[in-house]
Amino acid sequence: MELEELTGIIKGVQAEYPELTQFGFGGKGEIRPEAVDLCVQWLLHFDGLERRKTVNEKLGSYTLKHIVERHYDTYIANGEFICAALYLGYKMKIRKPNAWFNIKTVRSQR
Repeated sequence: MELEELTGIIKGVQAEYPELTQFGFGGKGEIRPEAVDLCVQWLLHFDGLERRKTVNEKLGSYTLKHIVERHYDTYIANGEFICAALYLGYKMKIRKPNAWFNIKTVRSQR
């Protein structure tokens, strides 16, 4: 995605969830567009939008962001993963600073 589009996505998500920052809910820091883009790509490829009906409380955003980091060999912040999942329309349960989503499966464990 283009930088302008990613910036709009981040602003849209933060308009709905103003407490969301780079490091999760209630943290600090600016969400980086390039990291959100990597998380969106990973979610589309590895979860394939085959979502569960209920929130998967076995894998939180902090664990999932580490899986994305290993896959792309780069740093991803907790809030950047959360932002990508919210943009893609996942259902969410918040436990500050983390979140859990209705992600069906995680196939990338590189």
